[in-house]
Amino acid sequence: MYARGMRRTNIYLSEAEQQALDARAAVEGCTMSDIVRSVLDRDLNLDDETEIDATFGEFAAELAVAARALTVDDPDLRAR
Repeated sequence: MYARGMRRTNIYLSEAEQQALDARAAVEGCTMSDIVRSVLDRDLNLDDETEIDATFGEFAAELAVAARALTVDDPDLRAR
């Protein structure tokens, strides 16, 4: 899921942060990196739902542009 478009980033963590990440990763059965990405995605509003909302927003904008172009080109589609 994260392989494409990823960049390696190094961060400094306190001992407490490191231990908390290790513990959570062990409980959830995933990597520390998975936990960090999940927290960042959630806190920065980058989760899947936000991505879907952005995709629909982009589609709606494209549709609006196309609809305006149609109404200019076809008099039967103009608002009265």
